[in-house]
Amino acid sequence: MSLFGFLDKLMAVLPIQKREERWRNELDALEKEKAQLLKGGCNVKTSHRLVVINERIAKLNVLCKNSTK
Repeated sequence: MSLFGFLDKLMAVLPIQKREERWRNELDALEKEKAQLLKGGCNVKTSHRLVVINERIAKLNVLCKNSTK
């Protein structure tokens, strides 16, 4: 058995996410965090975090839209 054959079998067994799946998982996590922040009180720290979350969500949406399947 060659090294590449071993690596192919190993990759088939390990649950390694592909790029698009990681982006979608990150989108889900950001949406949950955003909803949690919107439930709480409003302050400067929360507002700044929401701006960062919204920018990342927009970027990930573009990446998912432009990815080819």
